[in-house]
Amino acid sequence: MFIKLASWNIGWFGNLLQGRKRDLIATQITSGAGRALQKKQRRQIAREIELIDADILCILEGPAMSGAALLEAFCAHDLNGAYTVIKRPAGDPSFVRGAQGIWFIVRSTLVESLSPSLLPIDRWREATEYESRPSPNQPGDHSKQGTWPIRHPWFKPLVSTKTEVAKLGNAAGDPPVPQLRAREHFHWRHPQVLVCEIKGRRVDFIGLHLKSKFQDVNEYKKAAAVLEKANPTAAEIALVEKVEQKAIESRIKLTTEAIDVRLYVDNRFRNEQNPIIFMLGDLNDGIGKEYFERLYLFHDLLTNLQGDVFFSRRFFNHALFDYGIESDDNFRWTAHFQDAWDPYRPPEILLDHIMFTQSVVGPKFALAPLDVAGKAGKVEHDAHVAANAVFASAEEGTSDHRAVSVMVEVES
Repeated sequence: MFIKLASWNIGWFGNLLQGRKRDLIATQITSGAGRALQKKQRRQIAREIELIDADILCILEGPAMSGAALLEAFCAHDLNGAYTVIKRPAGDPSFVRGAQGIWFIVRSTLVESLSPSLLPIDRWREATEYESRPSPNQPGDHSKQGTWPIRHPWFKPLVSTKTEVAKLGNAAGDPPVPQLRAREHFHWRHPQVLVCEIKGRRVDFIGLHLKSKFQDVNEYKKAAAVLEKANPTAAEIALVEKVEQKAIESRIKLTTEAIDVRLYVDNRFRNEQNPIIFMLGDLNDGIGKEYFERLYLFHDLLTNLQGDVFFSRRFFNHALFDYGIESDDNFRWTAHFQDAWDPYRPPEILLDHIMFTQSVVGPKFALAPLDVAGKAGKVEHDAHVAANAVFASAEEGTSDHRAVSVMVEVES
């Protein structure tokens, strides 16, 4: 038996399910042509999900976490009941704020056997607080309220993080932003952990949507143009320095979010010798990724989340490590974006990922009742191209991301 695991960022899917424009402004669609396009988009998103044919699908940019009914209606009607939305019980907050939720849907015929549930966020925070303690008798840096300090000398925000996130706006039913000091951070979209039981073993699927959130793309474009000039003015140099500082602060924040995820992973290893953990989702380092890594020695999100190869049992393998290596063509990408800061880099970007612990690789079923064989992962290009053939342009299509997936064999 095989279980297919997939992750798909369905751009502004929550807005679509409400009949709103698929962007930050989210105005209500009232024209006949607009409604017809949205009807087609819903139909083709459902078709793409059918073609992906996952048993467990992590959806990014789904409806706000208070909008479970919207996703349930989509699964019931557009997907003909083939999938079940995994929800939290009443009174158990997700701490995913804003209009873009992190959701798991599971093939309905497997719900009984997998016993899926979502890990309470308090359990996550207990784990990360414990692992971040500088000594056994001191409280951890990562608090049980979900905040942590940022001590990097280049982190010099002109305004507090709380002021920045206030600009984003909360969705209905969102928990309040925690009380933050000037140099503290937290998860705007808290990781969601789907916990299943397979062959008597616990399996964690950590759904992630990590990205640089505080960026002005137009400002980046202006600053990038300055880099092309032989003799920029003092004002132009100041603009570049300002933008670089903001980018550095965003990367520092992202790094601390990744560290919080790794603290949770460390705690799973503290409590189980060979835990079965999958990480999946959208990991977006932001504009000018390679530029800032070259100049400021930052590691990307993927590197931070995978772990240290010197602690090999805790190092995560990537589902696309050996995808497409037999060909010179590059299809190891999930999105097509022109980088505002680095416009000469290839626009094909791998933003969406699936990773897993060593327990599911190596000698088959030696450490776990699950096995991921070589070349088991792929980008769902075929499903995306087929589902989007009916649209007049790529901008009208199902999403600006393509799904990633991996086949996982279950011991019989």
